[in-house]
Amino acid sequence: MQQLDEAIDGIVATVWESMLDIPVRPDSPTRSFGQEAVPQHTFAGVVQIAGAWDGAVAVQCSGPLATRAAQRMFSLEAATVSTADLQDALGELTNMTGGNIKALLPEPCTLGLPVVVEGGDYRLRLPGSSAVHRAYYRAEGEMLIVTVLERT
Repeated sequence: MQQLDEAIDGIVATVWESMLDIPVRPDSPTRSFGQEAVPQHTFAGVVQIAGAWDGAVAVQCSGPLATRAAQRMFSLEAATVSTADLQDALGELTNMTGGNIKALLPEPCTLGLPVVVEGGDYRLRLPGSSAVHRAYYRAEGEMLIVTVLERT
């Protein structure tokens, strides 16, 4: 499992750094959620994987990080970033992260379309699944969480 964790850490860092020039560093859940307040408004992208392995990959981040991602991905000024831009950027980052994680899984598998949710009071749940990987990161001082859920 440690090998999978390290591979996913590498995927997350590569996607964010190569696409957006945003460095991503592992962080602890205690630091992310212990002494600091959880952001009131977050974004989450989810993409399902089906086939020889069934589950999903979720990428959650703070609103400010989603804004920076959209700015860099689409070459926008902060004041011109729309909610649709935020959703498109996080959907694409989730798709790239999920696609790279899919490559680590037994074949054949297919990758679904990403779905993006936002808000301050939601829970992500894939019925009949459990988290097999959850990692916490910091990117430009903001939280980023990647979770891999496997159907049981």
